[in-house]
Amino acid sequence: MMDWNQLLSTARIDHEGLWALPVSGDERSQWQRDHDRLIFSGAFRRLAVKTQVHPLSDNDHVHTRLSHSLEVASVGRSLGARLGHWMRDEGLLSDSHSGSGVGALVQAACLAHDIGNPPFGHAGERAIRQFFESHPEYLAGLSGAERADLTGFEGNAQGFRVITCLERHWFDGGMRLTAATLGTFVKYPFAADSAFGQTKRKHGVNQAELPFMRELASHLGLVEVMPDVWARHPLVYAVEAADDICYALIDLEDAVELGHLDYEEVSSLMKELVDRGARRNLYEQLLDDSEAKLELLRSAAIDALVHEAEARFQSHYDAIVSGTFDEELLDWRRASAGEVIQRAKALARERVYVDLTKQSYEGQSGRLLRGVLSHLIDGAEALAQAGGDGTYISSKARDAVARLGKFRPRPNDSKYQRLMRVTDYVSAMTDRYLIRLVDDLTRLGYFDRDS
Repeated sequence: MMDWNQLLSTARIDHEGLWALPVSGDERSQWQRDHDRLIFSGAFRRLAVKTQVHPLSDNDHVHTRLSHSLEVASVGRSLGARLGHWMRDEGLLSDSHSGSGVGALVQAACLAHDIGNPPFGHAGERAIRQFFESHPEYLAGLSGAERADLTGFEGNAQGFRVITCLERHWFDGGMRLTAATLGTFVKYPFAADSAFGQTKRKHGVNQAELPFMRELASHLGLVEVMPDVWARHPLVYAVEAADDICYALIDLEDAVELGHLDYEEVSSLMKELVDRGARRNLYEQLLDDSEAKLELLRSAAIDALVHEAEARFQSHYDAIVSGTFDEELLDWRRASAGEVIQRAKALARERVYVDLTKQSYEGQSGRLLRGVLSHLIDGAEALAQAGGDGTYISSKARDAVARLGKFRPRPNDSKYQRLMRVTDYVSAMTDRYLIRLVDDLTRLGYFDRDS
């Protein structure tokens, strides 16, 4: 069994790379401090102009990655607090931990859950993968594990890199979040080349951050199921459930806002969820009202799903803390509301994700990302071949190096490190910044929009 005294560690990596316990008398809890560090970070702020589902929508009510992340954090806080109160009542937590504290921890991890997403969301992820898959010449000399990071580019792993390397303390601990928040963030605690990574086609840790992941897992007492593959931190399941709840319901609400779906077909799905919930009576009068607003109905559906996720965590607690649980809390094959969630996701796939405007933006974004990657990598490699001296490289290469700014590779970087730094820069872009960059490169003759 994993030990909550380790799992809820508030230690942070200090400037010497050691785990240090807090000494501050700040009235904020350590997890509230994590929350605030995330809220005020540039990486989080940029989510305001990154696609959730509908790229660059003219409708200001449609969700972005930032509004989605805030809502997931709100749901996660509620679910985490319920789980924390239950664990306190069951004597599973020490007196130093409270239910609201666990809620604040889950909230912080939820805030960060999409912080590594590239411009244009999942379409951007696919574009980066496709670029490296179709240009093996850029990967010459890399190990198989290093290649897998790039050909399998994953926003989850990039997020771990952002919060541990790229924000605040540059390649020196990153945001220096608490160990508990970092553990609760890592949805896939293994690398791309592991058996788990190859099976799931997802990973949560790049090779560059794998040594730190080993330290984190040891500090938290995560179960190592095979070399460099760990069982999840138990509270990851709460983060995943909160994301699933918002993802399943809010995408449909946006679709009604945009006219892709009508009120009745979405409200009927949400009513099914509420009918399964523990607080059905509270909403019966509302649901009988034909003029009930969709946002109120959605609130009731979220409440029902949070209750179900809580019940599933409780019923599978032993397997979760022993590292043997291999489902989601709202697994559609087993959770009573899971089948309704599956139908909600199917409706989104069949009627929302096929929107021609959305597909057009995504197709365009893929081509733009691949062209920008080629330009920047060529510049970084030209600089490396010149021994780090930008004097004797072409004007096109100098343009690429100048744009990389602080992401510019260092003279002693390996090829893998150079490629990762370029990918760091590209994945940090917002949707609009990518388009502006391409416009600028086109004007300078460094990018051909028709190629």
